[in-house]
Amino acid sequence: METYPPSSNRLNILVVDDEAGSRAALAAVLQLAGHKALFAKDGDEALEMFDRAQTPFDLIITDHQMVRVSGLDLVRKLRDKGFGGEIVVLTAYAGTIEEEEYRKLEVSGIMEKPFNIAELREWLDCIHGSRELSRAAGNPEGQPKAIAFCWLKRR
Repeated sequence: METYPPSSNRLNILVVDDEAGSRAALAAVLQLAGHKALFAKDGDEALEMFDRAQTPFDLIITDHQMVRVSGLDLVRKLRDKGFGGEIVVLTAYAGTIEEEEYRKLEVSGIMEKPFNIAELREWLDCIHGSRELSRAAGNPEGQPKAIAFCWLKRR
């Protein structure tokens, strides 16, 4: 695996994936990049962690296809709970994903599995940069409303 210097743009991230291998790969990437990350094995556990979080999440990375709660259902529930932060969806099934539904829910990006480490790092840096621009423009929460330039779905 390639190594990259730690990012100075530390984010608080919740990762949701029912596959242990995917969680382990993301843990390695996020740790090397210097981000703080918590991991949930399914959507129900993610919602519990979201509700208990003492520090708000900057980013939630979720798998699309999970056994009990799909990524789309999880995103809907998070938005209903008022989460206005960034969400990226990982999928091995890009041809069957409900992209339009995710866009309506203002998902920041869809990334195909297996993900490219350099591309993921660029996306994390893009998210941090867009948050900083939003703060500079007077939005104290730093939640950008349109960050299409961070969209990562490969075709």
